[in-house]
Parts: sequence; structure tokens; C-alpha cells
Amino acid sequence: MKVGDLVKMNSCPEPPWADYVCECFFCNGNSSRVGIITGKVSRNSWRVMFDCGDWRVDNFEEARGEIKVISESR
Repeated sequence: MKVGDLVKMNSCPEPPWADYVCECFFCNGNSSRVGIITGKVSRNSWRVMFDCGDWRVDNFEEARGEIKVISESR
């Protein structure tokens, strides 16, 4: 990942009960989960601007498959 890359977060897993409402940042913000990396926060973290606001992601989330680059910057 690098500044300018377009990324997408995975959707939350389906809960085992029907009346559960997810309260995570993305679900609560009704986000498309697509964002652009706007800067480096630390050695392993990135600042990403999503449609619901600013969020920090790290390389470990990418390694676990929770976020992926969908379009690389030049």
C-alpha cells in the first residue's frame, strides 16, 4: 500500500442472529468501504479517507485480507 492507492475494506461478517445491528465505523456510517490512502501514520499504518470519514489501517489488516488495494496510484 502507498499514498494515493484506492482500497476497499471487507464487509462485516453476517451475525448468527437476525436482530443484530453492527455498530462499527463503516456500518454506522453507511459506507461503501472504498477509500483513498492519504498519508503514512507510522511504520505499519496508513491514514485512509473513506466516504464516512478518516480511518487508520495497517499492513497487518492487509496481510489478513481485511483490506485490499483495488487500484494503485502511479
